[in-house]
Amino acid sequence: MRIRSFKEALRIARSAGEDAANRRARKAGRKTWSEADLAYATRETERILADLGFDVAGWVAMAGLARNEPDDPAPRAKGKRRPRRAPVQLSFSFA
Repeated sequence: MRIRSFKEALRIARSAGEDAANRRARKAGRKTWSEADLAYATRETERILADLGFDVAGWVAMAGLARNEPDDPAPRAKGKRRPRRAPVQLSFSFA
């Protein structure tokens, strides 16, 4: 699977963290998360983001400074299409 942007990586990591916390809560016999489950979900999300190459811990340490997350890739240029024109009516009459 190819991850193309930080948003996509964050969505995947967050879902995995939530799933891990849900399994932990169910294993303990609870239907809702405790504070420990929330902390576990956060740790798991940060671990997955770090495995994907995003240094989230470094970003938190630099919070409040200039933007420090990677830039989104530049959008691809779209091909230029010719405008649709009406067909030309040719006349070959010589009068």
